[in-house]
Amino acid sequence: MQHNQAYSKAQLEQELNAFFGNDTAKINEWLDTPIPRLDGQSPRSMLATDDKCAELFQVLQEMQFGDMA
Repeated sequence: MQHNQAYSKAQLEQELNAFFGNDTAKINEWLDTPIPRLDGQSPRSMLATDDKCAELFQVLQEMQFGDMA
């Protein structure tokens, strides 16, 4: 993934559905949980801009590949 590529909310939604197996409850739980990697912010609070969506994509990729500490 390119770190400077912009992602839309629709693309993020697709990625979330793929990662969480279309489980809306799990997606909403993740979106509303403060994440240390995001300086304690919840992912939902970062959906306002494509730049922030790109950061969320990075977090999902880290989760997928086990890179999160």
